[in-house]
Amino acid sequence: MTPEAVARRNTRLYYGFVFFNDFGLWFGIWIKYLVVERGLELKYVLLMDLPFWLAVASLEAPFGALADRIGHGKVLAIGSAVYSVTILGFGLTTNYWMLFADYMLWAVAQACRSGADQAVVFDSLKAAGREGEFSRVAGRGFALTMAAGLAGIVLGGVVAAAAGMAFTVQVSAVTPLVAMVLALSMKEPRLAHERRGYVEQLRSGFGYAWSHRPVRAGMLLLTGLLMATFAPVVLVQPFLIVHEVPTGWFGVFQAPVRLLGIGAAVLAWRLAAVAGRDRLLAGACAAIVGAFAGLALWDSLAAFSFFAVPAMVQGLARPTLDAFINEQTPSDRRATVLSVVSLAFSVQVAFLEAVLGFIADDVGIRAAFAFTAAVFALLLPPLYVGWLREYRKAVAAGAGLAPAAGGAGVG
Repeated sequence: MTPEAVARRNTRLYYGFVFFNDFGLWFGIWIKYLVVERGLELKYVLLMDLPFWLAVASLEAPFGALADRIGHGKVLAIGSAVYSVTILGFGLTTNYWMLFADYMLWAVAQACRSGADQAVVFDSLKAAGREGEFSRVAGRGFALTMAAGLAGIVLGGVVAAAAGMAFTVQVSAVTPLVAMVLALSMKEPRLAHERRGYVEQLRSGFGYAWSHRPVRAGMLLLTGLLMATFAPVVLVQPFLIVHEVPTGWFGVFQAPVRLLGIGAAVLAWRLAAVAGRDRLLAGACAAIVGAFAGLALWDSLAAFSFFAVPAMVQGLARPTLDAFINEQTPSDRRATVLSVVSLAFSVQVAFLEAVLGFIADDVGIRAAFAFTAAVFALLLPPLYVGWLREYRKAVAAGAGLAPAAGGAGVG
């Protein structure tokens, strides 16, 4: 196949992979399922995130290096298979030990995916001379991820109300198997790579991510924003439980939030081109702090609308910073470097989620939101300033930055 044909094929398979891997009827009800149906305590459920994310952190870079070594599609397929087993395990769990085992399997699945899906797409586009389109493709891929989550949340609430929460979780194990088949169908792009041993590949990826200042600054800001948009969202379902929202309505409440995130991801490349990456990300940092302050101060079911802000910020920031990091990273270390990004995120979010669980259970959910707002009011400004300095240097030097809007559409 020509590089152009491989780029089209892999882009389409990537879209299908992210949709089926991220479609889950269980997403919108699984915390309620564990707390209400299985009788587990929220603080101990979220405490499981501590070993989970630390396990992910220890596995992501090795699996990223493995993907650079044996092929991204193979590692993605392994991850999807393990993810399917994980979901089935959640549907059968009855105690904390079974839950812990499921979390460890989930860590393997998460580590297999980190960096590999984006790396195969970026390399495919680069081999065809179309790497400038990556920001748009990444935005569409993230939009499909959120669309899959949206569909799963809406349908999952209906299925759970009709057939039970345990069945809803168990049947969700099917779609990752479809993603596994799609991953195995990907073609590895033909790029000239310097062949390294596995340990050297790992060391090289770590060294490049930390020593190359634009990558390091982009990585730190991205992980900070991802932590701000991801960790507190585990409180969405507890928020709905506190306000006594019926299970069948869980999807109805969460669907508009997902839709706004999808729209943001689709438009991210265009907004970055019009407003500039620097202004877009500055607004994202300010909006995150304001949203969680609003959730802390407004004791009303209507305050749920503030959850739309993290969803939109994630949709805007993820493809924007992913594109910046990919532009600064050589192809033979791309999956490893992207895995280092995920590793840094995992270490940070592990402790934050555990703390939020204890605050929400022992003090109150509004206190958890206030804590979140304070943490990111202190954390995000210096991370943004550090990235902005490197971004401006890269732009001034013309350091291989692709146009924010990309070129012609792919797939």
